[in-house]
Amino acid sequence: MPNHNNNTTLAGYGVLTALLLVPCSALAAGFDIWIYKLNYQDNQQQWTVTDGRPVTERDGYDNQPNFSPDSSQLLFTSDRQAAPNSNSQTPAAHNDIYQFQIADSHIEQLTFTPEQSEYSPQAFKTDKATKQITYVVEQGVPHQSVWQQTGNAPRKRAIKSLIPTGYYATNENLGTLLWARYAYSLYFEPNGETADERHFVVANVGRSIHAIPNDEAFSYLHKQLDGDRLIKRYSPKDNSHTALIALPNSASEDYAWSQNNWLFNIDNGQLVAWNRASKNSWQLISSIPLPNANYLSASRITISPDNQHLAIVWQRK
Repeated sequence: MPNHNNNTTLAGYGVLTALLLVPCSALAAGFDIWIYKLNYQDNQQQWTVTDGRPVTERDGYDNQPNFSPDSSQLLFTSDRQAAPNSNSQTPAAHNDIYQFQIADSHIEQLTFTPEQSEYSPQAFKTDKATKQITYVVEQGVPHQSVWQQTGNAPRKRAIKSLIPTGYYATNENLGTLLWARYAYSLYFEPNGETADERHFVVANVGRSIHAIPNDEAFSYLHKQLDGDRLIKRYSPKDNSHTALIALPNSASEDYAWSQNNWLFNIDNGQLVAWNRASKNSWQLISSIPLPNANYLSASRITISPDNQHLAIVWQRK
């Protein structure tokens, strides 16, 4: 096996069992985010990964990372204590959205809602004047929907659907794909319309859904009756579903796309990738050992738009 302390290249793959997380405050404990440096050599079609550093390292819930479009920041949800200048003077029993600056490791709180929790943040603009983010607001069972916040202005609904949304993926040219929290099903809200039961897409879907880079389509994890799990491409334009690649039987259901159309996954302590262009099998990039003795396993991953950073969520003991 390759040593994670050295730069390694593609070779093979293994297996991982991951914890299924649903965005619910009852599960909000014991997760940290670490960030790793990536490098891609286009002439050899090889990736390397170097040792990581913590974005968060504490007892508590720090999870659901997403990079900003310019790759300079990492958004995440956290149950840490509210900032001193907020209206709350007590530790937060809820989750807010925070922002990590990759250059200097500065963390800034972006939402202040003592009575509600926010999850699944995504950034669309990152300059201070027009900083625009979206996130899921948990407003009590079963109400859970996607909202948009621009700068310090009051937030507003990002989509019109009232389907209880756990996760979502947006293609600005098409609309938003929604993962219904209690149904494990997908619904699609086209731009300018309202998603409801008429916009049902598919059932038996895992939480990891994405807008596919450089494509007018989305990807999702489809759980088959025989136990297989397929990552599929969904095109709203013609309502088509196409299988891309199957996951190993016990690998993590959380995957991520790079902007040059590689799929990444964590598989038995290994970072593995699949090249959509070559359509070969999963290939090994590097071993990803536990950061230290405080951790049990890896779950979510995300790749920065410039393909230079990887963020991994680690479950704490």
